[in-house]
Amino acid sequence: MDTQARLSVIIPTRDRGSVLAATLADLAGQRDFDGGYEVVVVDNGSSDGTREVLARAPATMGERLVTVEQPRGGPAAARNAAIGAARGEILLLLGDDTAPAAADLLAAHAALHREHPESTYACLGRIEWTPRAPATEFMRWLDNGGPQFHYWEIAPGPVRIEDYFYSSHVSLKRSAFDAAGGFDVRFPYAALEDADLGRRLAENLVSLDYHPELVVWHDHATTIEQSLARTVRVGRCAALYNEICPERPHPRIQRPARLAELTGAAASPALAAISWSPAPPAVRRRIWSLAHRAAYARGYRLGPPEAR
Repeated sequence: MDTQARLSVIIPTRDRGSVLAATLADLAGQRDFDGGYEVVVVDNGSSDGTREVLARAPATMGERLVTVEQPRGGPAAARNAAIGAARGEILLLLGDDTAPAAADLLAAHAALHREHPESTYACLGRIEWTPRAPATEFMRWLDNGGPQFHYWEIAPGPVRIEDYFYSSHVSLKRSAFDAAGGFDVRFPYAALEDADLGRRLAENLVSLDYHPELVVWHDHATTIEQSLARTVRVGRCAALYNEICPERPHPRIQRPARLAELTGAAASPALAAISWSPAPPAVRRRIWSLAHRAAYARGYRLGPPEAR
């Protein structure tokens, strides 16, 4: 790989104008490095002030900012469109709500790829709740034993790319992305589309190197109701994955037990309703876990989602 290789930051967004503005402001302050960087933002059909945010951003980002319109298809289609417009050999996938925690984040990703020029190298960074807003007890559980990210179970170094390819903070070579076929646009939500791509990258022998010192701040306050709604979508996308990829079973994308499928629709709201009852924290965490399992089962029973 050319030591002057450009890095392209890939960000899909939809109706998150204020959060996107903060993320772009932090990206504008990144330290420069050999090869440089660009930020490619794809608007996935926003109806808020996102267009105005993107119109103002060149004042601080200049020609580094590339904007793309992709009004349909969800985040999988949006990321594919952004990468199609990108000029970099290194792709850094971020969310519109995952801003760099340090001014050398992009330079650090680029340096790791220069040290590992092989097309089969990818790098996973860490995602933590932003210190700019308080994280609730529930949010802290989501990231520490809950279903959101599983950093708590891995150590620095090589990790299974099919299990930990988190599209809110991961970098890889463009050639590896293209060889794997990109994101499958049949996934309409931000749910399992990255696990599906991770499985195909694994089949192409792409390795994932976890560097917890590379941190982004996740600015997305989440309630239990919002999390359970997302978990229903995850369940539906799990049903989609197992329908379209029966020859590629994924260890983390399982059909729930039949009884869980049948009871999930009723159990999830009921468990959510009692989750904040006066009880020891360990009991609340157990209830949250059961509620999310029920929500996943409910989504799986609903079946694959329709295309957006």
